[in-house]
Amino acid sequence: MKQFILPLSLISFAVICLSIVHIDNVNKLESQSDELRKKQQTEMRIENQVNHSITADIPDIK
Repeated sequence: MKQFILPLSLISFAVICLSIVHIDNVNKLESQSDELRKKQQTEMRIENQVNHSITADIPDIK
């Protein structure tokens, strides 16, 4: 039983460290995703405003 303590503790330590790194990476990806989503929404709003102003300037043809 004593021979399993060191390998078990090393594996446990590795799993804990990898879990911490994984959680950190997921948080970074989530923040980058939020930034990109905000940027895309801003670009879409600007594009919609430009399209709306262009169509408002064109007289209706009947």
